[in-house]
Amino acid sequence: MSYPMPYPEDRAVQQQPAPPPQPAPAPPAVARAAVPIARAPVAPAVTAAPLATPTPLTRPPDDPDGPPRGPDGDRPRDRTGPSGQTSRLRIGWHTVPRAGLRRMTVTPPAPAGLLLGRDQQQAPVPLRLFAPDPARVALVGGVWAAQLLIFRAFSAGVRVVVVTSEPRAWAGFGERATGQQQRLVIAAEAGGPYGGTAQTPLLTVFDLGVSGPVTSPPLGPWHTQLTILRQLDRPGVAVVQEAGLVVLQRLGGDEATLAAAALRLRPQSGQLLQSMNDDMMALIGDGDDRYVFLHQTGIEQQYVGPPRR
Repeated sequence: MSYPMPYPEDRAVQQQPAPPPQPAPAPPAVARAAVPIARAPVAPAVTAAPLATPTPLTRPPDDPDGPPRGPDGDRPRDRTGPSGQTSRLRIGWHTVPRAGLRRMTVTPPAPAGLLLGRDQQQAPVPLRLFAPDPARVALVGGVWAAQLLIFRAFSAGVRVVVVTSEPRAWAGFGERATGQQQRLVIAAEAGGPYGGTAQTPLLTVFDLGVSGPVTSPPLGPWHTQLTILRQLDRPGVAVVQEAGLVVLQRLGGDEATLAAAALRLRPQSGQLLQSMNDDMMALIGDGDDRYVFLHQTGIEQQYVGPPRR
């Protein structure tokens, strides 16, 4: 079987070389890399126009959120940091103008002592029972007033020795108030000499009715003697006069007369001693005469009871 021979034109076409392969298009990143970098910005042309005239510095207007100016027109200087730059923090102003400093006053601190209550001006009234030097205090009133003072003194670490002719009135009081058995000891007579410390002062209590002890024990540092007079009568006048501080509950007419004469009180003070409330006490001998509202707490009412004499 024979095949037809190609024509010369077809032979020429078949003998032409194949075209070379075309390179693949470059990826977008390569194409972008081939783009020339943008030209640098051209500097602006220099002109002959004059420069702007600088504005003079002026005081800024008052900031409504800042500190006010004083009468003399001054304001507190802004504080600067180590770099010399003024902080713009506006959380709060902590500076006082000079005019405000002139109006400031310093209130003297209240004297230290056992807080007894508050006076008619609601100022706290402390009772200084314990000091390096011994002290003698007389209380004209009932056992309730003495136990209230002792209950508050327990917070100062005091140790108490009670010499009483009525031990039943004191039985269990120390254990209930402190949870300890040696913080308050009931004794038939005072021993001694006793001494206390600043951390553990000593309080010797004489509860013998209408008079004090026949002979008082010697007192050492941080040692206070408290003599309770259930009623103020002639035998107790010497105790009141020898005490450096006298604490009184409300008195009857005869008691007020004796107290006014023994303590040399003004007639008005003798009347006030008869008109005090149950929750009040009078302090005589520690500076000015003061009449104190006790402000008994709920815990004190629980362990000591309501006010009474």
